[in-house]
Amino acid sequence: MAFPHGFLFGTANADHQVEAHDPAKEDVWDLWERCQGLTPRGRATDFWNRYEEDVEAAAAMGCKLFRFSIAWARVETADGEFDEEALAHYRDLAACIRAKGMKVMLTLHHFVWPVWLERDCGGMTGTRFPDLFSRYADRVAAAMGDLVDYWITFNEPSQLTFGFIRPWWQNRYYMPPGLPRGSDVDAEAEAVGKLVPSLFLAHARARKAIKSHHSDAKVGVNPLVTGFPTWLQMLMDFGACHRGLSEAVFKFTTGGALISEKGNVDLVIGGVTAADQTAFEFSDPYVRTGKAVLVQANHDGVDLASLEGMRVGVIAIGNQPESWKRDLPASTKKRIFANYDSARTSLAAGEVDAVYGDAFFLLPEGMTGSECFRFLVSGLSDESYVVVAPHGHGELLTHVNRAVAAFQRESGESFAAPWQSHSGAVPLEAPRPLSLQEVLRGDQGSAETEPHSRELRRVRRRGRIRIGIRTDAPGVSEISTGDGLEVKLAGLIAREVLGDETLLEIVPVEPMQRFKVLKSKSGWLNWAWRFWGTTSLIANANWWYLGISGRLPKELCPEEAVG
Repeated sequence: MAFPHGFLFGTANADHQVEAHDPAKEDVWDLWERCQGLTPRGRATDFWNRYEEDVEAAAAMGCKLFRFSIAWARVETADGEFDEEALAHYRDLAACIRAKGMKVMLTLHHFVWPVWLERDCGGMTGTRFPDLFSRYADRVAAAMGDLVDYWITFNEPSQLTFGFIRPWWQNRYYMPPGLPRGSDVDAEAEAVGKLVPSLFLAHARARKAIKSHHSDAKVGVNPLVTGFPTWLQMLMDFGACHRGLSEAVFKFTTGGALISEKGNVDLVIGGVTAADQTAFEFSDPYVRTGKAVLVQANHDGVDLASLEGMRVGVIAIGNQPESWKRDLPASTKKRIFANYDSARTSLAAGEVDAVYGDAFFLLPEGMTGSECFRFLVSGLSDESYVVVAPHGHGELLTHVNRAVAAFQRESGESFAAPWQSHSGAVPLEAPRPLSLQEVLRGDQGSAETEPHSRELRRVRRRGRIRIGIRTDAPGVSEISTGDGLEVKLAGLIAREVLGDETLLEIVPVEPMQRFKVLKSKSGWLNWAWRFWGTTSLIANANWWYLGISGRLPKELCPEEAVG
C-alpha cells in the first residue's frame, strides 16, 4: 500500500498505559485506580524497561513516526524537584527512535499528572497550573528538545472535563480528580469554567517555553476528533461560541434535565444490576449476588452436569437469558417464568427439576419453607444490585447513596446471605470515594441542606417517597413475608430524604415492569436536550481550535492563548 506524499505512518502510546508502575513516582491515575477499584496498571507492557523492543517492532512495520508521552510524575517528583535520570531516560528513548529512522512526536500530558500537583497545588484548576506546566515543559525541552520533531502539550483536552462533570448516564466521574460529594451542577460548571482557560493558558505558556529553546519547534494539541458531518459541525461550533458554559454543562450532567421525568414511582429497588440498564441513573451498589441454581433438598446431583436433559425454570428478565445460555447444559429444557415465586412453586410441585437465577431471589431471607430447597451450585457470576431512578434525579440519588452507605454499615455481619458460605462470595466494600479530594485531604464534601432539584422538592412536598419493589422480593412477596433487605433499604432512603422511615410508600412492581414504571412520555426530550449540550461544547472536536482562533468567549480562552 502506497501512502500519499508527506503522510507519516506511525504508532503511539501513553506513559501510564505502557510503563511499569513505580510506587515511588505515582501519578493521579495510580491513585484513582486504587480508590475506584479499577484494574491497576501493574507492569503494563513494561515499556520503561523494554522500549527498544517496541521501537524495533515499529520500525520493522514501516513506521515513520513514533509518538510517546513523558510521565510528569517521573521527571518532577515534587514541586520544583526534577529527576535528571528520568529525563536522560526519555532522551535515550527519543534517540533510539531517531536511530531507527523514525520521527519523534512527544506528548507532555496524556491524562495524567503528579499526585503532589493535585494534593498541594489544586491540580489543573489551581491558579499555579499554567506556570507549573510551563516550567515542566521548559525542563523537558532543555533536556531533549533537539530530538523532538513534533510536540503535543495535551492529549484530547476535551476529555479532561470528565474529571469534573458526570454525564447523565454515569453516577460517578470517569477520570480524576472528581468533585466532592454534594457538588451540584453549578459547582461542576464552575470547575469546568476554571479548567478550560487553565488548559489554554498552560498550552500557550508551554509553547512559549519550548520555542525559547527551539524556535522552529512544532507545538500543538491532539484534539478528540468525532467526525461529524460538516453541516452538523458548523452548527455545533456556532453553539459553542454563542452559549454560556454553564448551560452546556447543565444539559450534559446528571444534575439537570430539561424535563425531570415523573414516572409512577420515584425509585426502583428490584434486582437491577448496573449491566441491566443503560437508560436510567443508578446508585452505588447495595448488595452483592450472583447466578445460582436452586433444587429441592433431596436432589441427587452435585453439579451442573446432573441437569443434563432436565427441566429448568428460568426468569426472562434483565441479563438472565444470556446468562442461562452460558451456564446451563445445552440439553436442559427451559421453562420461562415471570417471577421467582412462581418458579419456586413449580419447583416444589415437581413441575421443574431446578430453577436458575439470582441467588438473592432464589432463596431469599425470611422465605417460608426454605428448608425444602438447597443450592446445587452458586457463584456462577459476580454481580451487584443498584437502585434505579429516572433521568433528572441526580440529587435524589446523592441521598440514596448516603442511605446505601448507612445500609451497609447497619447490616454488617447481621446479614448472612444463604449463598455466601456456599460460593465464597465476599461482602460489598464500603462506598468508594467520589473524588481524589476525599482521598488526599479527607474532604467528604458538604451535605445538602436545601433541595435544589425539582424531583427532590416534589418528593418533600408530597410528604412521602414512592419506591417500587418487585413483587417477588422479601417483604413484598406473599411467600417471603419477613422484611427483606430491599424493604430495609427503602426505609433508610425515606429516612435520609424525609427524616422518617415511615414516610415511605412501597409500590409492588411486577419484575417485567420494573423499568416501565420509571418512564414518562417526555423522556425523549432529555436525550435531545443533552445531546445538543454534549456535542456543542464538551465533546465538540473543534472547541480547542475555536479558542486559539479567538472565537470562544474570553472567559474560556484568554487573549494570551489566542493565536
